[in-house]
Amino acid sequence: MKIDFLYLKKNFGKILIGVFVIFVVFCFGYLLGIQSKEKEGICPSITQTEPSVSSPKDLGAGEVGEIKIKDEETGEEIPLVSADTPPVIFGTAGKILEVKADSLIIRGDGYNFADKTPRDLTCIFTGETVTFTKNQLISYKGKDGLRYLKEGMEILIESEENIRGKTEFKVRIVNIL
Repeated sequence: MKIDFLYLKKNFGKILIGVFVIFVVFCFGYLLGIQSKEKEGICPSITQTEPSVSSPKDLGAGEVGEIKIKDEETGEEIPLVSADTPPVIFGTAGKILEVKADSLIIRGDGYNFADKTPRDLTCIFTGETVTFTKNQLISYKGKDGLRYLKEGMEILIESEENIRGKTEFKVRIVNIL
């Protein structure tokens, strides 16, 4: 098959217009297709969906230190959710007050409470808890890690459960600072 470049050169404008028309028809058809699917409910419009924020309580949070605000639509009091107080919190920091046989009592920094008030927290160790020494050089599994923790140490704590608004919870990871 031979391409006639002279023909292409003479009719370039007409060919370009033809490609443009096909493109416009294709776009128009695509938009009509989306419109009809939205009307049928198959493809809901982005503007029709409203973002939903689950309440902290629905996500397993506790009630301690919650700041309640009035919902404008329903009039009921609901927990405050903002960038500073997300509905789900898995970690906090604190200073060890007491080391027990299967738990720690720490003075939490208040990060896991909406009112940001420091409180005493009971951190329960399980067989899955991992305790890391300073700089994470050595780790200890389970309640064995409690032997290496002393009163006055600063630690970071991580849990598998939502610890927002809770003063007692199971600990997954402990990092000594």
